[in-house]
Amino acid sequence: MAGMAFSAVIGHRRVGRPGRLRLRRGLAVLRLFVRGGARYAVSAPRLFAAAGEQRQLLRGDLALQTAEDVATTLGAMKGVLMKVGQMASYVDDGLSPAVRRTLARLQDSVPPMSPELAAAVVEEELGAPPERAFARWDPRPIAAASIGQVHRAITLDGRAVAVKVQYPGIAETIAADLRNVALLRRMLRITAQAQDVDALIAELRESVAEELDYRREAASQRRFAAYYEGHPTATRTPATTCSTAAARSPS
Repeated sequence: MAGMAFSAVIGHRRVGRPGRLRLRRGLAVLRLFVRGGARYAVSAPRLFAAAGEQRQLLRGDLALQTAEDVATTLGAMKGVLMKVGQMASYVDDGLSPAVRRTLARLQDSVPPMSPELAAAVVEEELGAPPERAFARWDPRPIAAASIGQVHRAITLDGRAVAVKVQYPGIAETIAADLRNVALLRRMLRITAQAQDVDALIAELRESVAEELDYRREAASQRRFAAYYEGHPTATRTPATTCSTAAARSPS
């Protein structure tokens, strides 16, 4: 059965005043920094007393604990700040394999929306709950990342589809993160020390705006499928979108 990518784009619900949202997210990151600093301060005497391989093991353990905290915190926050953690998992050469693997969870294995919230988003876009909009709907997402999550479903005419559902309020959340330039610079200097921070921020602004537009993504998938039409090793996977609400850029 030929597959089809199916994008459901949410309407942008208000998530609070922009200034308060920006402050709230900034404070969450500040608390993350404070926890990391306290963790190293408490361990300082042991690090000072240890030597050689033992000191390296202690440092590695601290780095892994910090990475776990970062993955958990940014995974729950989502948006641009979570993308910074994603970038750290594959951009910075100074990370150990264990830390890199921990941060790599941010690429597709973060806390998803509840089944009820995902269903409400689909109903808002399609005019019917997923159990009626599709012949079969899996309420458990197969992947969740910084902007949305993906569910398996079967359409009423029998096609297997991947339904990509955008998180409610994510555009406003991303806009708040991108306005917090000082915070982004500090995080990027810590997580991607060898990179051009200003260039990374510019790339984030451009790429995230594109990622929010699921219609653009669906069109790109259709073009990609057309390029490989008839290729002996390619499976044709056309894409479509049913939303009446286009995703807007946060900038």
